Amino acid sequence: MLKFAPAALTLTLCMGLATPVLADNFCATPEQVKQVQAFYAANPGAMPPVAATRLKLPEATVASALGADRAASAPGSDFAEIWAAIGTWKEATFLIMKGPNVFEIRSAAGKGTPSKTSKYFNIEYTHPLRGHLRPDLFASIYAVSLKGKDEGKDKVSPRGILFYDNEGASVFGAFMGGDGPTPDAADLAKFDELMKLVRAKSAVCPRE
Repeated sequence: MLKFAPAALTLTLCMGLATPVLADNFCATPEQVKQVQAFYAANPGAMPPVAATRLKLPEATVASALGADRAASAPGSDFAEIWAAIGTWKEATFLIMKGPNVFEIRSAAGKGTPSKTSKYFNIEYTHPLRGHLRPDLFASIYAVSLKGKDEGKDKVSPRGILFYDNEGASVFGAFMGGDGPTPDAADLAKFDELMKLVRAKSAVCPRE
C-alpha cells in the first residue's frame, strides 16, 4: 500500500489532452499476467501504482492482470454511474497527485453534472472537494479487491476503483482500507455493491 494511503478512501486526480481511447491496448499478455501474479504472490495487498512502478508496466496493464477474483473492469463510458456509486460513501480522502507532490482532501464525493458548454463533468460546490473532470478521456475503469495477508486481523485489505486514460495511466482512483483506518461495515458493503456494478458492465479485456 502506498505510504500516503487513505484514512478511509482515496482519490487521485490528473488531467490529459484529448486523444483516441484504446483501452484494449493495455490488456495484459500471458507473460505479463505471470509477472503480475508473481509480484502479488510476494506482495499481497500492494496497490496497482506500486506494482506498475516495480514491474515497469502501464498501470492499466497491471489491473487487467489481477484476475477475475480480484478485479473487474468497465469502459470509461460508464463513468457517471460509477461516480454516483462512489458518492454513496460517507467520506473519502481525495488524493491529488502532480508529479512528486501529493495533496489529500477529506470530503464526500459530491454529485456531478456534464457541462452544457464544454466536455467537463462538473462536481457540485457543496463539499470541500470540487472540480472539473474529463470522463470522455477515460479509457477504462477497474474495481479491485486486493486481499492481503493481514485481512481480518484488525485490518481491512485495500479495495479500490481506478479510472485509466488511453496511455494506461490512472487518472484517479478511490480506495478504502489498507494502511488507513478500518472502514465501517456500511462502506465495505457499498464497495461490494460497486464491485457488482462494475462486474455487470462490458469487460475491457476478454480474459477477465
